[in-house]
Amino acid sequence: MKWNSPYVLLLVATCLWGGNFVVGKALVTEIPPLTLALFRWGIALLCITPFWGRTVWQRRKIYLDNWKTVLFLSLTGVAGFNTFVYIAVQYTDSINASLMNAATPIIIVLLSMFFLGESFSGLRGLGIVISLVGVLWIIGHGSWRSIVSLSFNRGDLWMLLAVFLWAMYSIGVRKTTGKFIAKEMLLITVLLSVIVLIPFSIVELSLSHPTLSGSWHTLAGVLYIGIFASLVAFSCWNKAVALIGPSRCASFLNFIPLFSAIFATLFTGERIQLYHVVGALLILSGVYVTTRITAARNAFKNQV
Repeated sequence: MKWNSPYVLLLVATCLWGGNFVVGKALVTEIPPLTLALFRWGIALLCITPFWGRTVWQRRKIYLDNWKTVLFLSLTGVAGFNTFVYIAVQYTDSINASLMNAATPIIIVLLSMFFLGESFSGLRGLGIVISLVGVLWIIGHGSWRSIVSLSFNRGDLWMLLAVFLWAMYSIGVRKTTGKFIAKEMLLITVLLSVIVLIPFSIVELSLSHPTLSGSWHTLAGVLYIGIFASLVAFSCWNKAVALIGPSRCASFLNFIPLFSAIFATLFTGERIQLYHVVGALLILSGVYVTTRITAARNAFKNQV
């Protein structure tokens, strides 16, 4: 096996991200979500600053001139998304949360049409509808009565908000393509996220008074999300994107709920229900119709 193969790198990244949902759900029973997000990115910051800190400092004027963009990316993709994921898994299964995450490409398509002026077509619309039905089926736990009455698990709604923030982050990244160096941008966004999360974490700890056990299991979990689910996963993903491009990498995001379901079943006793399978199939079918079939149709039109 070639460990520098982009496909191996993508599998490693999505496997580690899949584990983040399961480990995060276990950790939020001891560490409240805002503090957990602070621990995650604080560890990541300590690890990457010695390597990239000097370069970022030398190029600081670029980031200061674009501080609004940098702050937006920090609040949505780093601080916001991950915090809301940890809030979500307090109230819903990690399998549910990871399956909701599979709807990210559809939300990105919707926001791209709104903010970037991308074209709308019947196929895109069909794919969006199919995926959204899948999302509703999952958060309604397979019950149309729950969907019609808007009786949803609040954890699923928090996860839906997290997905929206990640989609906004993705749109922001797309708009800044070529303006920033990826590893420097990661350091800057992580630094700002840590600064933003510190006061919120202090308030959270003063209100919740959690009992932090400091056990080896807790420490190992925090190190996992801070090093492996953050730095290792992002490094593998970014290297794969550089090798084969973002569009070919995007489909591998669908492995995240698969790995999350495997880990949750093996280690936490969660069970895959029929509504999980039905919802996942609808979401993935909608993503396929919206991205792959639409892209193939556009390519055929261009050739003609």
